Amino acid sequence: MNAKQLEQLYHSRKIFFHQYIKNIKQNCKWDIYNIVNPTLITNPYASKFPKDFFNDQKTIKNTKILFLKNSFKYYLKNFYYFVSYFIAFILFKIYYRKQRKNNIINIIDIFALIDNINKGGIFEENYLKGLYNILEKYNVEYTMLLRPYLVGKNPFKLIRFFKIINNDNRDFVFEYEFLKFKDFFELCFLILLYPFKLTRLLQKEDYKLDKIFNNSLLEDITYFNFDGFARYVLGKNLANIQSIKKIYSWSEFQVVERSFNYGIRKSTSTIELIAMQFYLNYEIYFNSYVDDLDYEMLASPHKVFVNGKYYLKNRKKVKYNIGVSLRYKNIFSFSGVKEEKNILLLGSYLEDDTKYMISSVKNFDNVIFKNHPTVNIKNLGTLPKNMTIATKNIYRLFETTKIAIGTASGTSVEAVACGISVIIMASQDNLTANPLVEYGKGKIWDMAFSKDEITFLYNKLLDYRKNNKEEIKKISNWYKDNFFVEPTEENIKIIFGIN
Repeated sequence: MNAKQLEQLYHSRKIFFHQYIKNIKQNCKWDIYNIVNPTLITNPYASKFPKDFFNDQKTIKNTKILFLKNSFKYYLKNFYYFVSYFIAFILFKIYYRKQRKNNIINIIDIFALIDNINKGGIFEENYLKGLYNILEKYNVEYTMLLRPYLVGKNPFKLIRFFKIINNDNRDFVFEYEFLKFKDFFELCFLILLYPFKLTRLLQKEDYKLDKIFNNSLLEDITYFNFDGFARYVLGKNLANIQSIKKIYSWSEFQVVERSFNYGIRKSTSTIELIAMQFYLNYEIYFNSYVDDLDYEMLASPHKVFVNGKYYLKNRKKVKYNIGVSLRYKNIFSFSGVKEEKNILLLGSYLEDDTKYMISSVKNFDNVIFKNHPTVNIKNLGTLPKNMTIATKNIYRLFETTKIAIGTASGTSVEAVACGISVIIMASQDNLTANPLVEYGKGKIWDMAFSKDEITFLYNKLLDYRKNNKEEIKKISNWYKDNFFVEPTEENIKIIFGIN
């Protein structure tokens, strides 16, 4: 099945897909094992089920052999991470020296990109840039709960990281601070039981779709990551701290957020959980949308703040609210394209999709490549000679861009909102993560399903913008108005309840 056929099947079957998963979630036991199950969470990059569902693809395998094989891989991976986690705990006890100035009242729960921090030699937090100055200006006491990112394979990165954090004057907490030795026994127990608890979700194979689900469920055993259980234990431990009133979490509503929420809400009702989804989302990131069933299962936050009004959802139990675009403040000061001369290639954290996109523009001139910040550019191989690697800020690059080409990149929305035409390169082996919506399709943006379509769409979109400047401006303003909220001081104060 090619990329275009998969996209068409997705649009024709997506309602049935969501209903099928909802039925299983409603009828399963609501415990930690099912809360963290990747097949039920349906992230298409952490589960085989979404792609196989829309492919209508049934792989006939011996289920017992599949279970044993993937359980063996699961135990190898997760006990390695368990040992790594214990080492991280010991390193925290040895190298972390900071003392907090205040009680823990308001927590900002955020990722810490260890490699970037260690390389720069200073702690910088770019997810919520601009927030902390406002909190400090109005004397709001906050504590940062840092989630060390990508340290599982090498926990010794934390030695330098903790030394850097020791020199920062803000208040921090780490999950290691609250761990007791009994928690390690619980983590070990959770790891051991997970594959067997998972089998409770196996469906009676009355229909072909049930066979697809069961096959994916067993394949997905290897996708599960130890971090889900660690965050669950952390949530339970934080629930015992009576001074905590609110926790603001950066949330893509994946395993680490769901298990954390469940650990807290299962143990206390006094802490308010607030999800910050201050990013540009994709329709196929099924995991990121919070519904009332998640609330009933105790896996959801109480409130969700989103990056723009387009992302608001009508829920009865979970409160969706408009947030602020902290990462996109430059969009409100962008003065327009000064010279249309370059093709801007927007890299994704999906390396295979980025490689395919790079290979599709070998015949173009003036190509500038902006790599995704979490991807090592060496992983992409040798870049074509016609391509220049960008180091400038993305809005400086927009000033000389005539068209942008992206794959699984939220920056595509930024480009359209700045009046730049965009080609979305469809994924060749999975559902396509397209952050744009139907509005403006064929006018300011379109999707290429193969390399052969790039030249045609390039000419089509440039011709349209040349002859329809007012329409392009109208579409651009619509995206800016619906997908972004200016991060003014007043807007930030509203979200964080500052009088």
